[in-house]
Amino acid sequence: MPRRTSGEESGAAGTRWRQVFWFVYAGYTALILVNNLVNAVSQTTELERAGRYFRAWEPYCWEMTSAALSIALFPAVARLLRFAPPGPGRWLKFASVHAPATLVYCFVHVVGFAGLRRLIYLAVGGHYGGALDFGYEYPKDLRSYLSLLVTLWAAGVIAGLWALADERRGEPAAEAIFDIKEGTRTIRAPTSEILAATSEGNYVEFRLADGRRPLMRSTLGAIEAALTTHGFLRTHRCWLINPRCVRRKPWVVRAASMAPKVDRISGRRPSARRNST
Repeated sequence: MPRRTSGEESGAAGTRWRQVFWFVYAGYTALILVNNLVNAVSQTTELERAGRYFRAWEPYCWEMTSAALSIALFPAVARLLRFAPPGPGRWLKFASVHAPATLVYCFVHVVGFAGLRRLIYLAVGGHYGGALDFGYEYPKDLRSYLSLLVTLWAAGVIAGLWALADERRGEPAAEAIFDIKEGTRTIRAPTSEILAATSEGNYVEFRLADGRRPLMRSTLGAIEAALTTHGFLRTHRCWLINPRCVRRKPWVVRAASMAPKVDRISGRRPSARRNST
């Protein structure tokens, strides 16, 4: 289970933990009710075959009262696991908390369902004479407690991974970088700062947001293939532009026939082409 600080969790981790907890709690409740209902039917069949006298509702009373206490104790086990989760450096606390907790769990479970049965029997004018057999019930309750620990630990891991995925989805994606190799130096330019690229013979001239115009020996087709995935558009056989940097969209159509107008992106007046050397 992900590490937690004192107090209630907040934010995405706390939200996901609560969502997973209630989902698991609902599933556990349904599983316990169905399991104990099947047990009640089995007990009814066994008592009938043994020829023992019993009232038809009694097996269902025995099983459903046990189920009610198991369901009621589920949040308490979850709280204890959050207080003392397993993990490196925490095993001693984990054992010192949960070992005695199994005894308390068994005591509350047995005394609780016995008390409910007495109340139900009293309500129908009967008497419940079942003994509090802790020796018989503890092994079963121990298995139940351990299974709850494993289930809740797995639920905590799932909630932590879910919250981590939420955080990663919320993080801004790293900005793409394009390497412009101008002679012996390399300019690592974010694609958002490349306004346009123009063909200059055997070179491609890049128009950067800071006003620089580095030259790279390449074809415009090769540059287009590299930058198309970042949203760049070929508006002319000699021009490749970044639509995100265009201030007025209607102007983009004009750029196809009037290439020098692309300089409006950077606000600079067209200048003569540089001689490629």
